[in-house]
Amino acid sequence: MNLEFFFMNQNKELKLDYSYDIDVDAMFINVVNDYVYDKSIEFEFGLILDFDTEGIPVALEMLDISQLFDSDRNFFNKIENIEMKIKINCCISLDLKIYLLMGNKLVKYDLNKMAVNYLNSPKKTYLYSLK
Repeated sequence: MNLEFFFMNQNKELKLDYSYDIDVDAMFINVVNDYVYDKSIEFEFGLILDFDTEGIPVALEMLDISQLFDSDRNFFNKIENIEMKIKINCCISLDLKIYLLMGNKLVKYDLNKMAVNYLNSPKKTYLYSLK
Protein backbone atom coordinates (compact mmCIF):
# COMPACT_ATOMS: atom_id res chain seq x y z
CA MET A 1 0.00 0.00 0.00
CA ASN A 2 1.46 3.35 -1.02
CA LEU A 3 0.25 6.90 -0.47
CA GLU A 4 1.70 10.09 -1.87
CA PHE A 5 3.15 12.77 0.39
CA PHE A 6 4.59 16.16 -0.38
CA PHE A 7 7.35 18.14 1.31
CA MET A 8 7.86 21.87 0.94
CA ASN A 9 11.46 23.10 0.98
CA GLN A 10 12.17 26.63 -0.26
CA ASN A 11 9.13 26.51 -2.57
CA LYS A 12 10.26 23.19 -4.01
CA GLU A 13 7.78 20.35 -3.72
CA LEU A 14 9.31 16.91 -3.29
CA LYS A 15 7.15 13.84 -3.76
CA LEU A 16 7.33 11.24 -1.00
CA ASP A 17 6.19 7.65 -0.86
CA TYR A 18 4.86 5.66 2.08
CA SER A 19 4.73 1.90 2.52
CA TYR A 20 3.92 -0.49 5.35
CA ASP A 21 4.93 -4.17 5.41
CA ILE A 22 2.61 -6.02 7.77
CA ASP A 23 4.76 -9.19 7.70
CA VAL A 24 7.79 -7.46 9.23
CA ASP A 25 5.77 -4.65 10.90
CA ALA A 26 7.87 -1.91 9.29
CA MET A 27 6.94 1.48 7.83
CA PHE A 28 9.11 3.40 5.40
CA ILE A 29 8.60 6.99 4.21
CA ASN A 30 11.03 8.32 1.61
CA VAL A 31 11.51 11.04 -0.98
CA VAL A 32 10.73 9.69 -4.44
CA ASN A 33 12.76 12.37 -6.23
CA ASP A 34 16.38 11.59 -6.90
CA TYR A 35 18.66 12.14 -3.95
CA VAL A 36 22.05 10.89 -2.85
CA TYR A 37 21.96 9.18 0.54
CA ASP A 38 24.64 10.44 2.90
CA LYS A 39 24.04 9.42 6.51
CA SER A 40 21.51 8.29 9.11
CA ILE A 41 20.68 9.01 12.70
CA GLU A 42 18.98 6.48 14.95
CA PHE A 43 16.62 7.98 17.55
CA GLU A 44 16.32 4.59 19.21
CA PHE A 45 16.43 1.00 18.05
CA GLY A 46 14.32 0.69 14.90
CA LEU A 47 13.63 4.41 14.35
CA ILE A 48 16.04 5.70 11.72
CA LEU A 49 16.11 9.03 9.87
CA ASP A 50 18.15 9.27 6.65
CA PHE A 51 19.71 12.45 5.23
CA ASP A 52 20.94 13.29 1.74
CA THR A 53 24.23 15.02 0.88
CA GLU A 54 22.55 18.44 1.33
CA GLY A 55 21.55 17.59 4.91
CA ILE A 56 17.83 17.23 4.08
CA PRO A 57 15.88 14.44 5.80
CA VAL A 58 14.86 12.11 2.96
CA ALA A 59 13.62 8.91 4.63
CA LEU A 60 12.23 7.58 7.89
CA GLU A 61 12.26 3.88 8.73
CA MET A 62 10.28 2.50 11.65
CA LEU A 63 10.71 -1.14 12.65
CA ASP A 64 8.20 -2.89 14.94
CA ILE A 65 5.87 0.07 14.48
CA SER A 66 2.93 -1.64 16.19
CA GLN A 67 5.02 -1.90 19.36
CA LEU A 68 6.26 1.67 18.95
CA PHE A 69 2.66 2.93 18.89
CA ASP A 70 1.20 0.14 21.06
CA SER A 71 -1.38 -0.79 18.43
CA ASP A 72 -2.49 -3.78 16.38
CA ARG A 73 -0.37 -4.09 13.22
CA ASN A 74 -3.50 -4.63 11.09
CA PHE A 75 -4.50 -1.00 11.66
CA PHE A 76 -1.37 0.32 9.90
CA ASN A 77 -2.88 -0.81 6.60
CA LYS A 78 -5.67 1.70 7.30
CA ILE A 79 -3.66 4.91 7.49
CA GLU A 80 -5.66 8.00 6.59
CA ASN A 81 -2.98 10.64 7.08
CA ILE A 82 0.54 11.24 8.34
CA GLU A 83 2.00 14.54 9.50
CA MET A 84 5.67 14.87 10.29
CA LYS A 85 7.78 17.77 11.54
CA ILE A 86 11.56 17.51 11.76
CA LYS A 87 13.31 20.38 13.50
CA ILE A 88 17.08 20.53 13.38
CA ASN A 89 19.30 22.63 15.63
CA CYS A 90 21.71 21.28 18.27
CA CYS A 91 19.27 18.39 18.48
CA ILE A 92 17.07 16.72 15.89
CA SER A 93 13.46 16.49 16.97
CA LEU A 94 10.87 14.32 15.28
CA ASP A 95 7.17 15.00 15.77
CA LEU A 96 5.13 12.35 13.98
CA LYS A 97 1.34 12.02 13.86
CA ILE A 98 -0.28 9.00 12.26
CA TYR A 99 -4.04 8.92 11.74
CA LEU A 100 -5.50 5.41 11.59
CA LEU A 101 -9.03 4.33 10.72
CA MET A 102 -10.29 1.91 13.41
CA GLY A 103 -13.74 0.78 12.47
CA ASN A 104 -15.48 4.05 11.67
CA LYS A 105 -13.35 6.08 14.09
CA LEU A 106 -10.26 8.11 13.19
CA VAL A 107 -7.56 7.68 15.86
CA LYS A 108 -4.41 9.81 16.10
CA TYR A 109 -1.11 8.38 17.34
CA ASP A 110 1.67 10.77 18.34
CA LEU A 111 5.37 10.05 18.48
CA ASN A 112 7.93 12.59 19.70
CA LYS A 113 11.62 11.73 19.72
CA MET A 114 14.83 13.67 20.03
CA ALA A 115 18.44 12.90 19.17
CA VAL A 116 21.69 14.85 19.36
CA ASN A 117 22.65 16.45 16.03
CA TYR A 118 26.07 14.81 15.88
CA LEU A 119 25.75 14.84 12.08
CA ASN A 120 26.02 18.65 12.13
CA SER A 121 23.00 18.93 9.83
CA PRO A 122 22.01 22.52 9.00
CA LYS A 123 19.51 24.22 11.32
CA LYS A 124 16.10 24.10 9.69
CA THR A 125 12.53 22.89 10.14
CA TYR A 126 10.95 20.47 7.65
CA LEU A 127 7.22 19.81 7.38
CA TYR A 128 5.75 16.75 5.68
CA SER A 129 2.11 15.75 5.26
CA LEU A 130 -0.25 13.77 3.13
CA LYS A 131 -1.58 15.99 0.36
